[in-house]
Amino acid sequence: MVIAVKGAADLHVLSAGSTLHGLRPCTAAFTLATAIPVSVATDHAHTIQDEVFRSAVDADVILLPVDMVAALAAAGLVAREPVAALGHVGIGGAVPAAAPPPDISTMEKLSSALLSASGVLLTHAPTGDHLLEVIDRLGLTGAVAGKLRRFGTATQLAAHLATSPPNTIGFAPETEIRGWQHGNPGQGHVTWAGPVPDEIQIALPYAAAMLTTTRAPEAARALLEFLSTAEARNHFQASGVR
Repeated sequence: MVIAVKGAADLHVLSAGSTLHGLRPCTAAFTLATAIPVSVATDHAHTIQDEVFRSAVDADVILLPVDMVAALAAAGLVAREPVAALGHVGIGGAVPAAAPPPDISTMEKLSSALLSASGVLLTHAPTGDHLLEVIDRLGLTGAVAGKLRRFGTATQLAAHLATSPPNTIGFAPETEIRGWQHGNPGQGHVTWAGPVPDEIQIALPYAAAMLTTTRAPEAARALLEFLSTAEARNHFQASGVR
């Protein structure tokens, strides 16, 4: 599919980390089809939302959880249409690449994996806070406290996990983990252990939308149209967006 956009300007896209790995191949394909260059940057979802509220971002399109997009739209900072629904991102576990992944498919097996691990890694994001509450509900706070380490971002967590002892387990959004399955130069890689049990799963829906301050509205609409195609959907699914 080729989308013709007369006199289109370059696009600047700001994505939450959970949609970044699916977005990159999408923007590459979009540029190939349209000749519109796209630059991509990433940050915490809450940071992006706060900066948009403060008018402190230079971006045309943002990718955020649906509730954040809705809040920004209600404030008149994001266009209500078009909006590209991207899918849901859930939480999962991972281990260093050399380690056999533990079974975390049930609450009993998750508890066993937490107890047997030499290290447990969580982020400081809401998903990490949620799992910390789960650990407390399981009565494992005391057993896990001495081996628990938290990180500012899932990327930092995955980078640390990739070089950790084999019996270390980390938890983060699936897309962030899958982005490290093939590793980064000189930084190792990780192995996907599976999603956390349904009883404690949080699957956040994500969407892409255009800022009302964009200087390239036609190109932004074209990108959002592309992000709604089957081709884009395949890229996001490959990255862990469901």
